[in-house]
This record gives sequence, structure tokens and C-alpha cells, in this order.
Amino acid sequence: MQDSLARFVADLADADAGRLVNPYACYDPEHDRPDGAATRSANLLAYLESRRSPALLLVGEAAGYRGCRFSGIPFTSERCLPPEQWTSLHAKGWVEPSATTVHGVLSDLGLESRTLLWNAIPFHPSKDGRPLANRTPTAEELKAGRIWLRRLLGLTHPGLVVAIGRSAAASLGPEDRQVRHPSFGGASTFRQQLTAIVRERRLGS
Repeated sequence: MQDSLARFVADLADADAGRLVNPYACYDPEHDRPDGAATRSANLLAYLESRRSPALLLVGEAAGYRGCRFSGIPFTSERCLPPEQWTSLHAKGWVEPSATTVHGVLSDLGLESRTLLWNAIPFHPSKDGRPLANRTPTAEELKAGRIWLRRLLGLTHPGLVVAIGRSAAASLGPEDRQVRHPSFGGASTFRQQLTAIVRERRLGS
């Protein structure tokens, strides 16, 4: 059977995430709207279809609870989406500082619509069983995430792949670029490093 973005998202929703939280399948009555998983799957599919042949693929670490866990889209907060696409019970929608930084830099570089964002692990590594906490993924979890990353690469054929942070870099090949993660005071360095790569490759507007 020929692969497709729709099949990719459907398979994500059917995947056994183990200790990780699968945003495209889970339902937590304390935090999720009843149709949350289906909405997140729809959000992701629409996003991927809008970027079928991206100039740039940025790969982060994993789905965080302030971002992809409830939006369904990597490095994207609920507040970046129309309210009808929100899936959490948070009255004002979640906001992820790293997502705000990444989208701001891409917009300034004229690459927002030509960049595909992804995570080395498409699921949420919750910390100590707490749904609203993140932890660093294990090496085995990162290894398992490569299956999804390789599949996405085959479906979208990005012009350039750049890892955001060391964990993401470990999931990519040695020929791929790396920039600092914008969290924990890294926003300025992230901007400088990504801008340098974009100018070198002449990807910007």
C-alpha cells in the first residue's frame, strides 16, 4: 500500500506509545476535551498537507504539554490556533514559550509557510506520571521515534533538515545541521544560528 500523509497520521493515532502519552489517541478527562485526540489528528494532518514539500524541516525533541500535546502540531501552542481547534480544558489555551520563539524567527526569515516542524519523538514524555510536566526522553524512546522521522522524510522530502537541540540531533544523521534549543535562555542563540544557516543556504525571503 502506498504511503500517504493521511495514513501517517492514522498510524500515529493507532501507535502504542508505551510510557509516553500519544496525543492522537489519549483522553484524560481532567485535561482533554472528549474529541481532543480526533481534533489533534485533524490539526496535524491539515498542517502536514500544507507543507508537502518544505524548504526546511526543523526537528525538536518531543511533544511538550504546553505545545504539541494539546495542539497536535510540533512547536505549536493551542493559542496559535483558532479556538475551535483547541483540545485542552485550559480556559485560555496553552502557550509554549519555545513555540512562540520558533514561529517568530521563522516569520522574520520569511520561512513560516515553507518550514515543516517535527519532533524526534511525536509523543509526550510526561514526568513521574504527571500529565502537565515534561521529562527528557530516553535513548530508547529517541530510537523508536526515528521510525516516524524517517517516514516523514520520505513523504515530504525537505530541502534542508536542522535539529533543534542535542536530543534531536542524536536522531538525525551527522550531515544534518544543529541549532541550540530556544528554551532556558537559548532564544538569542537559536535565532543567530538558524539565521546564519538560512542565509548560507539562501532559503529566506
